[in-house]
Amino acid sequence: MNFKTIIQSWIAAANPTEEQKTIAEKRYSICDMCPSKKTITSKLEIGVVCDECGCPINKKIFSPNFNECPLRKWEKVDDLYFPNRKVNKTLY
Repeated sequence: MNFKTIIQSWIAAANPTEEQKTIAEKRYSICDMCPSKKTITSKLEIGVVCDECGCPINKKIFSPNFNECPLRKWEKVDDLYFPNRKVNKTLY
């Protein structure tokens, strides 16, 4: 993920459209079962990150890019929302 994509993801997470919410929910269901999902804890749960890239999952799932998952697990979900995709196609 590049800096521009990170910013776009955080902005979308703060005020998502209905379509962005739907995609994020479907992507999260994949991340939630992934062995690379890592919960950072101290005495309390601090956050959940992708152990492959270090991104907070609750923001990464709002990425505007097709199949931004480092393990390429979002392809089937993203195919529904990027019908004419190219490798670098973005949603918004």
